Amino acid sequence: MSKKKKIRICYPFVGDSIGGSHLSTIELIKKLDKSKFEIILILHKKGILYEYLIKEGLKPIILKIDTFVGKKKGIAVNFLSIYKNIFKLIPFIIRNNIDIVHLNDSSIGLSWIIPTRFSKAKLVWHQRVVFPNWKLYKILSFFSEKIICISDFVYESLPKYYKNKSIKILNPVTLKEKEKNNYFLKKKYFRNKKEKRILFLANIIENKRIDLFIKTAKTISNLNPNVKFFIVGSDKKKLLKKSTLGGFKNKIIYIGYSNDSVFWLKNCDLLLVTSENEGFNRTIVEGMLSKIPIIAVDSGAHNEIIKNNYNGWLIKFNNLNILTKISLEVLNLKKNLLTKILKRAEIFAKKEFNPNNHVTKISQIYLEF
Repeated sequence: MSKKKKIRICYPFVGDSIGGSHLSTIELIKKLDKSKFEIILILHKKGILYEYLIKEGLKPIILKIDTFVGKKKGIAVNFLSIYKNIFKLIPFIIRNNIDIVHLNDSSIGLSWIIPTRFSKAKLVWHQRVVFPNWKLYKILSFFSEKIICISDFVYESLPKYYKNKSIKILNPVTLKEKEKNNYFLKKKYFRNKKEKRILFLANIIENKRIDLFIKTAKTISNLNPNVKFFIVGSDKKKLLKKSTLGGFKNKIIYIGYSNDSVFWLKNCDLLLVTSENEGFNRTIVEGMLSKIPIIAVDSGAHNEIIKNNYNGWLIKFNNLNILTKISLEVLNLKKNLLTKILKRAEIFAKKEFNPNNHVTKISQIYLEF
């Protein structure tokens, strides 16, 4: 009796960044039943993601592509990009007997959709951001056979005619084990036991609103000089340089990219999340699991994770005065009250963002094809 053929699933990424979509996909790949599924992980550039995947024990294939749909404006230039990639991607899919292409990134997704359909592989589209009002995006994503939304906020943004093939599946989130001893970081930044520390943890892009965080930091510093602020994340667009720190450089410290987010979550006293219109915020859930109090602006899917004054705090967007006031109140909250809120947050995060539940639901989709 011959063995049942494994389902071969391809996960393509650009490779020059690491974000929530990558971390969620890695958790999924690691937990998939390898007796049923065979994984093909594709990177189009050998960048920061490649090194990370190797450390995680995964072996990506480098398939070089220079142009991606959506990187430049204009219908003609984007269709030319699709045309160029067809002659590389279709043979790759056929040659590797790929059954399902699971797309997690919009640029990659828009570049892979047409080749996938011509190759007759099945197509899963993971919608991780609000559905954009872009005609080419609407046209191309129409060809996906299943759309996975990561929150109600994302699901509601879909065009009506997409919803009948869509399903909400929450992202998997677990805390990564500590990789190394951070003795020198602790010695450098955490010697003063009297200081309170507020954290911004995200790649610095427009919607993360680093400007709002810095305004809040300056206001809090003027009211309480015994508070320091840490900004941890990659700043490829140089947005931080546009923010004037003035005389606050000793108070607002830019760390840059860190592959140990848990260290910062567990050593700071408050996490501020100032981003807007996010389909999901992984850092909030990681913060809950790390037992750090969290204040987030009430935007996007944040209110699907945080219940105000129950497992965290939600602030009306752009209300600097309230954001400052609540931050100071949380830093001075009585230990027994804070412990209750942190425990509720941890229980909620473990239940709702359980990796095993995520893998079970995704596996069902794969097996239905």
